[in-house]
Amino acid sequence: MDSSSASTEATLEQCVRQQQAVAALGSRALEGDDLDALFRDVAETVATTLEMDSCTVLERVPDENQFRRRGRYGWEDGDGPVEPTTIAADPDSLASYTLATDESVVVTDRRTDDRFDESDPQFDRDVVSEVGVVVGSGDEPWGILRVQMTSRREFDAGEIAFVESVATVLASAVEREHANRRRNEAVTRTETIVETAHDGIYVLDEQRRFELVNESFAELTRFTRSELRGKPASDVFGEEFDATEAEKRATARGSKSPVFEETIIAGSDGTRTVESRFDIIAADDGSEKRVGVVRDVTERKHLESELEVMLDRVTDAFTAIDTEWTYTYVNEHAATLLDVADDELVGQNVWEAFPSAVGTQFETEYRRAMATQESVSFEAYSDVADTWLEVNVYPSATGLSVYFKDISERRAYEEQLRRFERLVETVNDGVYATDGEGRFVIVNDAFVSMSEHTRADLLGSHGSAFFGDRFVDTDEQEWRDLVDGTRESVEFETTITGPDGDPRSVQNRFVPFEMDGETGRVGVTRDVTERKQMEANLRESERQFRTLAEHLDETIWLAGADPEDLFYINPSYEDVYGRSRESLYEDALSFLEVVHPDDRERVRDAYTGLPETEYDEEFRIRTDDGEMRWIHARAVPVADDEGDVVGIVGIDVDVTDRKDRERRLAKYETIVEAVDDGIYTVDDDDRFTMVNRAYAELTGYSRSELLGSHTSLVVDEGVSERAQELAAEPGETKFEVEIETAAGDRIPTEATLTTHVDDESGKRRRIGVVRDITERKARQWKLEESRRRYRTLVDHFPNGAVALFDDDLRYTLVGGEMLDERNISRSELIGTCIYDRYPDDIVDDVEPKFRAALAGEEHTFEFTYEGRDLLTYTLPVRNDDGDVFAGMLMVQDITKRKEYRRRLEESNERLEQFAYAASHDLQEPLRMVSSYLQLIEGRYGDELDADGQEFLEFAVDGAERMRDMIDGLLEFSRIETQGEPFAPVELDDVLADVRRDLGVQIDEHDAKITAESLPRVEGDGNQLRQVFQNLLSNAIEYAGDSPPRIDVSTHRASTEWVISVSDNGIGIEPEDTDRIFEIFQRLHAVDEGTGSGIGLALCERIVERHGGEIWVDSEPGDGSTFSFTLPTVNDGAETVRD
Repeated sequence: MDSSSASTEATLEQCVRQQQAVAALGSRALEGDDLDALFRDVAETVATTLEMDSCTVLERVPDENQFRRRGRYGWEDGDGPVEPTTIAADPDSLASYTLATDESVVVTDRRTDDRFDESDPQFDRDVVSEVGVVVGSGDEPWGILRVQMTSRREFDAGEIAFVESVATVLASAVEREHANRRRNEAVTRTETIVETAHDGIYVLDEQRRFELVNESFAELTRFTRSELRGKPASDVFGEEFDATEAEKRATARGSKSPVFEETIIAGSDGTRTVESRFDIIAADDGSEKRVGVVRDVTERKHLESELEVMLDRVTDAFTAIDTEWTYTYVNEHAATLLDVADDELVGQNVWEAFPSAVGTQFETEYRRAMATQESVSFEAYSDVADTWLEVNVYPSATGLSVYFKDISERRAYEEQLRRFERLVETVNDGVYATDGEGRFVIVNDAFVSMSEHTRADLLGSHGSAFFGDRFVDTDEQEWRDLVDGTRESVEFETTITGPDGDPRSVQNRFVPFEMDGETGRVGVTRDVTERKQMEANLRESERQFRTLAEHLDETIWLAGADPEDLFYINPSYEDVYGRSRESLYEDALSFLEVVHPDDRERVRDAYTGLPETEYDEEFRIRTDDGEMRWIHARAVPVADDEGDVVGIVGIDVDVTDRKDRERRLAKYETIVEAVDDGIYTVDDDDRFTMVNRAYAELTGYSRSELLGSHTSLVVDEGVSERAQELAAEPGETKFEVEIETAAGDRIPTEATLTTHVDDESGKRRRIGVVRDITERKARQWKLEESRRRYRTLVDHFPNGAVALFDDDLRYTLVGGEMLDERNISRSELIGTCIYDRYPDDIVDDVEPKFRAALAGEEHTFEFTYEGRDLLTYTLPVRNDDGDVFAGMLMVQDITKRKEYRRRLEESNERLEQFAYAASHDLQEPLRMVSSYLQLIEGRYGDELDADGQEFLEFAVDGAERMRDMIDGLLEFSRIETQGEPFAPVELDDVLADVRRDLGVQIDEHDAKITAESLPRVEGDGNQLRQVFQNLLSNAIEYAGDSPPRIDVSTHRASTEWVISVSDNGIGIEPEDTDRIFEIFQRLHAVDEGTGSGIGLALCERIVERHGGEIWVDSEPGDGSTFSFTLPTVNDGAETVRD
């Protein structure tokens, strides 16, 4: 046998041993119950079968991050049981790693395996190789099976499969042991429940014989448990059991534990009624068993029968409700009231049978009785019974007993009685009733309150105790007339003693009243004491009125309901109207004869409109002696208690003096309201009595808010006190004060105070005239601030000097750094004039500029003084009214700047000469190259192939582009040196010229250009034309596939204009928006567009020359907007530009 065959045979033998070992362990796991012995056998079998140094079974301890060692073989003496030992579950250990991966973990050489912690205590005895397999599955595995070697070993797939198979056997054994434990616990728990239950429990086999019963069932049947076992069910449930069993079993299969009422034979005790529930279950052998529970309800059924008999005798409606709110009994009276059949409600839920009762007092009281187990009684209207019910609810452990009855008739009677009592008790008059003997049987509160007697004193006493002898003095004829019905009532007045002991006048009216076969009296008594007193008072009032009216200056008149029915007018009429009053009694309208013609119709209409319309008129009269007077006439109707008009009272007052005062006051008020100064008056308490419009507007308060308010509303308390002191001084007093407005602002004012004597009260009042001096204060502050700024400017004017001069051209203020640099004293200059300071030639030059500044003109000029070049400004200094009050001189030393400018101009001139020379020198060879290329094309063009023609075109095109670049460079260098002087330029004209120049390009590309009205700017027209031409030409050329759409817009920003050219072209990448303005920078290849890369650089250089800037806003594919700024036109003073 060769070596390969031997190896194969050894492998097969090893597989057989492993399978036999697994089978043996599986058999042991199924047959035995000793898990610890199984764990030891597994450890030994695996270790010996695989010839390993050690094998360990580890159980995971739930929730404790530990392992418990349950079985181990190897590295210890003997093979006895191993005491369980807990091992910490280090997260970096092999055991923990195996659980985490839920897969078998193989370690060939621990020394080179970095998956585990080197300090793992589980790698004891210098373990080198190891296999770990999970025992159990799912989220909570049981543990780990580990095999170990102290030497290096490579495990093949069969060995790993063997360990996994053993782990599977272990998992099955553990699960089997857990299942047995759960089953035993369930059996024990069930047996305990069965034996402790008060209900009888039994099991019938398929032959309907008792197989098992509990003690309660045996006691119920009066048999022992052994006697019942094997006994037919019919011996206990009766002979009819077998006949009904098939039907009951069918019912049980169709529903969950149905309830039956059955009879049980209980030995010598006769029969017992039970509630029976049972289910049909299938046994392991396929047979069916009946498992039932019975409860003895014999006593309950007996009590229910007795209760039903008793309840049928109850005259009230009655219902019984269990704890689940289900009707268990409804008597006939209840069914009638609730309009249902007797047995219709039994078994129904109360709130489902009558949903309208939910949320009513019925539900509230029922639930309260059930919860508190206390009886409740209440009355409520029932929508179900459609009547008022009196309800009594008695709770018990089994539910509620509810008694109720219809009380609608009683409620109606009680309501009628209450209504009558309320009526009697709420009337203000006294109401009484007497019997046939004249004794009080009914008295109301009002009747009792009239006298000195109590209700108890009056009831039963004779009527004369209240009314006196007049109650008895009713003559026989009056009484007969009452009894016969020929007279409705008897009425009399008498005097009684009131509750305070004083006499009271009462009016009594009574009628006969039949009661218990007797004829008594029912009467109404009214206290008329106040009416009697009012009548007396009225008579006295009339006497006093006539006395008063005869002596009044006002004219008083009285008339009936018709104003022309005049029956009284006092003598004052003759004094006021200047004519006799007798004519008015004959014709009440005769007073109109003296009314001014312009007022007569209006007064007639108002007077005759009484009493329906108001009479309140002012009119003029002319007396017989020709005097003109003003009359204010008013009248009001007089009504009785029922509201009917019974008369009219009028009063006419001579208001001539008042009218004169009003005219004078109106004139003064017009003046006061027209002035812009605030005017007010205050009383002795410093409260406003008058304010004009201007004062209200100044304070921000309305007149109604100011009038009556204390002056502290708008000024401080100290100011009010100071004003009182100043007002006491003779004449007018002025002082400044801050007023606080309604908005909380403080306004500076100048107040003028004086006093006057009030005509009506005779008291002296303070008058104030207030003027807002906010603007004056602001001007003062601005003047001070201006002075400070001038002083600061003058003292620190950089690289120059500043001075103010007057009409004599004398310096009044000087300063600046130039004075300090040249050691010139400010005091030395102030007070001197230009004639003292400068030579005659300079004076001749600058004097006109100084004079012009005082005349309001500004000038800028240069002159040389003491070897320094000076830039000089003369300008006017104006006050707030715009008047020139001084001239200003500003001087800056520009000697260095002039020198810099001279050198710059020389440099530019040299650069321009160089650029021109370079252009000329470069152009000459280019022209020769172009000429020879054209000769080649003319002479040898027909002999060149396509490539040759293309090369020749490239050469010609390159020469042309080189010439364009040289021309552009020359043009770029001449922007500053050959530009035109700046002048006002109309950009609309510039744009129109450019559009004409680009007409061919615009038509070829179907371009559309829109533009707003463009401004007039300061600049070089030719160069600005070049800017517009470059921007529009680019917009057309780089429009993409769509026809070009270009918009030119503008807006002003301070002292410059912003011009924008927007297109719908291909756009520019953000990183290229700065690079495009650099000279010779192109964003596209030569064949993608014309141009030399100089156009936008030229635009930037031109815009910068104009003092502006240029930029672009663009997104690729969304077009571009090129914007640049230009200065506005300065149409004012002359400007010198450096």
